[in-house]
Amino acid sequence: MSDSRTTGSDTLLLASTSTAIARVLKPYARQLQGKRMAFIPTASDAETYGIANRLARWRFACMGIDVHMVNVAREPYETISGELRLADAIYVCGGNTFHLMHHLNASGASVLIRNKVARGALYIGESAGAVAASPDVGYIAAMDDDRIAGYTQGLALTRYRVIPHMGALMLGNAAARIYAEHQSDSRYVALRNTQALVVSNTQARVIDATSHFAIGVEHTGFFGLT
Repeated sequence: MSDSRTTGSDTLLLASTSTAIARVLKPYARQLQGKRMAFIPTASDAETYGIANRLARWRFACMGIDVHMVNVAREPYETISGELRLADAIYVCGGNTFHLMHHLNASGASVLIRNKVARGALYIGESAGAVAASPDVGYIAAMDDDRIAGYTQGLALTRYRVIPHMGALMLGNAAARIYAEHQSDSRYVALRNTQALVVSNTQARVIDATSHFAIGVEHTGFFGLT
């Protein structure tokens, strides 16, 4: 696959779950130690299961990453701007995509994230965070309740539209319906809970985080590392 993005030429790591993300990053644990991550939990606030998404921050803290929580629905612009400016990576948590996009846009964080990724920061999107990387998130309405109408514009970090949780017990039926509607369009990428879409420079590929092949992603350039 090749990718022509609206902004940036660096790495995106998009997945259905934090487990898949952590497995992809694990081989880089030594290089990642001390790197700073802005962890945006905002999407998880809108769901009853959100605490499970927020716990993902401890996975990365245990890898030696310096994790800073940045809730764009609650923090002032100065705090959001400062944290994103210092971040080596931006992690956008799972939850409700429309709730997330409302607050990313209202807070000004969406522009800050686009600019930061364009300058080389790694963008990591889990579920709703993966959907948010697309140009428009309206396609995910069959999975996420659109409680705040009018916020379908995505971050436009990639041309691809991730459909998370394909085949999963939770949200799998919704994922299948969305995929059936768009399966003839190669921009739509359905991901199982064990899979991740890695977009690096102009290349994109789906990898399985449970396989040895998937873990050996030598050419993705996480944090500028090889």
